[in-house]
Amino acid sequence: MNSKRLLLLFLGFILLISYLLRADNLYTWPRKGATFDEYAWTWQGINLIKNGIPISWSPHPQYTDKKLVIYQDTAFYVVKPYLEHPPVFGLVAGSYAMLNGASDMYQLSLEDIRGLALLLGVLSVFILFVLLAEIYDKKVAVLGAILYATVPSVVIGSRLVQNENFFIPLWLFSLYLIAKFLKNKRSLYRNLAAFTCGILVLAKVPWAAAGFSIVLIFLSTKRIGDLYKFLLIFVPIGLLYFAYGFYYDKDLFLSLWGLQLNRYDISFNSIFALFQKPYLTDRFYTDGWIYFGWFSLFLLFVKDQKKHLILISAVFSYFLVFLSAIPDEAGHGWYRYPFYPFLISATALFLREYFTKNFITTFFFIVFIGTSLLQLTWASVFGFSYPFFRLIIASWLLALLPYFIENKKIVKIGKASSYLWLVAFLFMNIWAVLLYTEQ
Repeated sequence: MNSKRLLLLFLGFILLISYLLRADNLYTWPRKGATFDEYAWTWQGINLIKNGIPISWSPHPQYTDKKLVIYQDTAFYVVKPYLEHPPVFGLVAGSYAMLNGASDMYQLSLEDIRGLALLLGVLSVFILFVLLAEIYDKKVAVLGAILYATVPSVVIGSRLVQNENFFIPLWLFSLYLIAKFLKNKRSLYRNLAAFTCGILVLAKVPWAAAGFSIVLIFLSTKRIGDLYKFLLIFVPIGLLYFAYGFYYDKDLFLSLWGLQLNRYDISFNSIFALFQKPYLTDRFYTDGWIYFGWFSLFLLFVKDQKKHLILISAVFSYFLVFLSAIPDEAGHGWYRYPFYPFLISATALFLREYFTKNFITTFFFIVFIGTSLLQLTWASVFGFSYPFFRLIIASWLLALLPYFIENKKIVKIGKASSYLWLVAFLFMNIWAVLLYTEQ
C-alpha cells in the first residue's frame, strides 16, 4: 500500500471517529435548552421559506410585533420580522429541518435539526486536515485532524446547531482557497474565497472576521491588487444584509443595529473571559487542550511569523471581533468556538516542533492536558485519590528528567514516557466525551 492510500485510509478512520463521537448522545448532550438559539435559527429559516417573512424568537425590546408563546414548556417572545441576524444560516438550518420532516416552526425537535451540526462538525475536521496539509505538511494535518476529531470541548460543542459551527468549516475553506491562490495565482481561488466570506457575513455579521483575515494576508504579502479584487466581491455581498433589513423594516433594522453595536455585558476586561470562564455551552468545562492551545499559539508569534501567516491572521481577526463586539455573557460558550481550530492547529505544530525536543515545554504540555483529562475521566468515575495523583505526577516527571540529567538512557525513558502519555491522552479524550453529561 503506497503512502497516499495509507494517508486516505487514516483520514477515513479519523473522520469515522469524529462522526461516532459527535453522534454519541447527539440529541441528549448538550441538553435541550442549553441554548434555544438552535430553535431561533431554525424558526427564522422555516418561516422565510414557507411564508417569506423572517419570524423567530427574541428577547429584545426593539420589536413591537411580538407575542408570548409557550412551546415545549418554555416561554418565547415570537417576533416578526426577525432582523437581528442575517438569513443565510437560518435558511440552511430551516431547510435541513424541513427536509428532515419538520412541517412548521411548532413541529420541531432536536432530532430534526442536530444532524446538521453533526455533518458540519465532521466537515470541519476534514477541511482542517486539507488546510493544514496545504500550508504545512501531512504530519501536521494528521495531528491536527486527530485532535480536532477528539478534543472534548470541540466534539461536544460541535453538536449544537449554532451559527459558529456553520462559520468554522466555511472559514477554514476560504483560508484553504487563499492558501492555494498564494501558491498557484489562479484567480478562481481568490474569487471563490471572497464569495464564501461574503456569504458568511450574510450568516452573521461578526463573520466579517473571515474576510478581514484574508485582507490581513494580502496586506502582509503586499498583494494590493488582489486585495482590491477580493474586496470588490466580498463587500457588495456583505452589504446585501442592509438591503434585506431595509426591505422588511428599515427603522427596526437600524434600531437593532444600535443594540448590536452597544452590546450589554461588554466591559474593558471582557477579553479575560477567554481564560477565566471556560464555558462549553452554558456550563464551565475546563479543557487543558484549549488552554495549552493558547500557549502553543504564542509560540507561533515568536517563531517565523511569515511561515504561520494564515493561522496568525485568522486568530488575530477573530480576536479583534471578540475583543470589540462579543459580550461577556454567562453561558455563551459558543462565542469561543471559532478560536478552536486554530488553537488545535497550533498544538499540532507544537507536537511536531517541540514535543520530546524541548523537555520543559513537553512537561508542561503533559501537566496541562493530563490534569484536565484526569478530572474529566478518572475523577468522574473513581473519584480523587492523593496517592494516585502523586504517582501520576511522579510518572510525568520522567519527561523532565532529560533536561537535568544528560544520559542517553534517561533521554530514551523520558521520550518513551512522553509518547505513552500522548497516546493515553487521545484515548482519554474519547473517554471524556463518552462520559459527558449535564446532570
